[in-house]
Amino acid sequence: MKQIKYWLFISALSFALSNDREGYRLIGNSTQDFYMDVESIFEMSFGPWDFLNNFSGRQTFEFVAPKEKQDEIISKLSWSRVIATNRRDDKVKPNHHAQKQNGTSYTATYDSVTGKQISLVGNDEASTEMMEMVESDEVGSLLSGTETGNILYPFGSDSVRYVGDVWIIETEGEQTGKTFNFDEFEGTKKSKATYNLKKIKEKRGSKIAYIKLNNNMEIVGVGGTDDKQIDLTISTEVEGDIKFNITTGLMESCKMSTSMTTTGRDLEDDGIKKMFLSMSVKVKQKLK
Repeated sequence: MKQIKYWLFISALSFALSNDREGYRLIGNSTQDFYMDVESIFEMSFGPWDFLNNFSGRQTFEFVAPKEKQDEIISKLSWSRVIATNRRDDKVKPNHHAQKQNGTSYTATYDSVTGKQISLVGNDEASTEMMEMVESDEVGSLLSGTETGNILYPFGSDSVRYVGDVWIIETEGEQTGKTFNFDEFEGTKKSKATYNLKKIKEKRGSKIAYIKLNNNMEIVGVGGTDDKQIDLTISTEVEGDIKFNITTGLMESCKMSTSMTTTGRDLEDDGIKKMFLSMSVKVKQKLK
């Protein structure tokens, strides 16, 4: 009986202590219009050549009130203030292809329960053409893509998080279709994202979560061109520091650095080529 009382006391004490800390749900904004400012620097080394791309722009999110279907979140995304340049060795030129993103607009539809994106379509011919160009250009997709991810749960779920928590989101699936300039590709994609909630601060009436991100991704498979079959491995590591405004559901700021190594082996002559990419991105979001 004494042992039972002891364990009941320990259990009650543990329960009380575990609820002494304040928990937070990291849920994204899905109702109030906002804009996102993006700045990125993309560097690529391929053999004797070095390339550097700069990109900056503003993406505005305007939410459309659902009419018939209450199970969807709909937003209009539009790009403005786009500036982009390319540097190859010592020569700098405007990146006219990326600058075509200026003035484009898209309609994104999300599942209201899971927050996952259901569809993304261009609102006019120019926007549709730009989206197709981005999808077929690996560099362009990194610099000026229109993919917006999970609008409700940017950190994996609506679970209660506490300061000091570390959680991991792992995904694995098939990677087919257009991949890294291959029209035909068959392979797999794995991702392991680790988040660490470092601290919470009060700032002008809002609660700001400071989150550390480490994400490792790998794509492995075979890509085909008209006359070649390439055994391809793409390894990517992302390190990020995020300030997430819990009150507004927006990223107050996000700084990320990405390194990517691409190794291709020609299945005909076993020739191997490697390409190294690095990218730094700064993102800020504010309510309109």
